[in-house]
Amino acid sequence: MICVKLTNGFGNNLFQYNAARLLADFHNTKVIAIPPSSDYYGIKCLESIGVSFGGTENNQKNIHVNGNEHYVKCFNKSYSGYNIILSGYFEDYRFFVPARKKIKKWYPRVINRNDKDLVIHLRTGDRLFMKNEFYSKPKADDYINALKNFDFENLHIVTDMPVWRHIEPEELMNIKFHVNVPPSERVPIADSVDYFNSLVDAFDKYSPIVGKRNVGEDFNFIRSLNNILFEHGTLSWWAAFLSDADKVGVYGPWRPWKGATNKNLSNVPLSNWFKWGV
Repeated sequence: MICVKLTNGFGNNLFQYNAARLLADFHNTKVIAIPPSSDYYGIKCLESIGVSFGGTENNQKNIHVNGNEHYVKCFNKSYSGYNIILSGYFEDYRFFVPARKKIKKWYPRVINRNDKDLVIHLRTGDRLFMKNEFYSKPKADDYINALKNFDFENLHIVTDMPVWRHIEPEELMNIKFHVNVPPSERVPIADSVDYFNSLVDAFDKYSPIVGKRNVGEDFNFIRSLNNILFEHGTLSWWAAFLSDADKVGVYGPWRPWKGATNKNLSNVPLSNWFKWGV
């Protein structure tokens, strides 16, 4: 079988599971996902879209694969008959673009909306605190300029923030997210608050519709719309990639603070995708 060790993060898990399933298809075997913990928040949502969980025993038939280079080498029949245990992120569009039609069939079908609505996925939450990336995040004006590329009616916002209104520093400090950012790695709380409030102000004129869903429902909702805009979220990348959207806007720099190790996920060669923020 192919076993894939999941990390924290639903979007990360989609990269990991899809990489594992492509390998399983090649070797004509099954995929088992191993959660990062028994109480992992993503288990139920992943199960709802078809991911199977389990474990593996240590034995001589196990091959441990860590990272993209070794993963590519496993597409060789000499690896058949072994348990391949994958660890890594596998965030490279080149693994998935050739198999896009196949991958879309792995997931429960969603009904495409028959309207011109636009959804923006805003990864705020713990990302509002992270010093390593905060000051390279797109500003409110960048989002508004990106909206000009769409002919849309209603605006929907998908976000991991539990509220969509002006917030105060004390309130933000008391909100719990699925990643706890240590104080030494945080920006000043006033900067986080100002940034979030600037987004609330910028989108206010569109009277955005902000729904409350779990992460699996967010994934399905995003991929049901015809217009999708997102920054560098892996959940929204997969939702857009597996959608039938007419137009998708992906943040061009992706994660610029990573420098030479930045991923290629904004370079997807699909005719209905465009880069913004560049």
